Amino acid sequence: MLIRLEAMKAERPVRVLDAAETFEISKDTDEPDPDGSYSIVTDNGENGIKAAGTERALHDWLNRARNQLSYKTGGPLVMAVLDLSTHHLPEQICAELNGYDGGTAYDTRYGWLLSVPGNLTEHRGDHVDSVPDEVWRLWEYAHQYGATYILLDAEADRVDALPSWDW
Repeated sequence: MLIRLEAMKAERPVRVLDAAETFEISKDTDEPDPDGSYSIVTDNGENGIKAAGTERALHDWLNRARNQLSYKTGGPLVMAVLDLSTHHLPEQICAELNGYDGGTAYDTRYGWLLSVPGNLTEHRGDHVDSVPDEVWRLWEYAHQYGATYILLDAEADRVDALPSWDW
């Protein structure tokens, strides 16, 4: 995820309120905070705004903003694809990925494109035992970031937050 960090000076402290998250916009901030929080800076040439929060909070905020922009403007739906290594699934599960009832996966040259169910709770109720726990774990991770699909690619990087298998 790329977040541009930029120095900026506000005329006064401002609070930006979002339906699910509040972000502080601080005055005279010139570098990332030592607590690991990041900033999003926008500038239209005259005025600027800086939203700060944790990486996860900013990611959630950007996803909601993207979805609202598509909805409010009638623009096209842009789907998020999470890029993960095929090693986040055992080899046998990958080999059978497009055969599980309740899962939709498409073979690609170097892996699979796996659809992420929209409502995981409902989907789990409908497919209790038909999808392996390892796939559920990927879906839950992808769902945290608003991904509609997971691209499982042999060349993709592994994510520390998920288990991985060598094969």
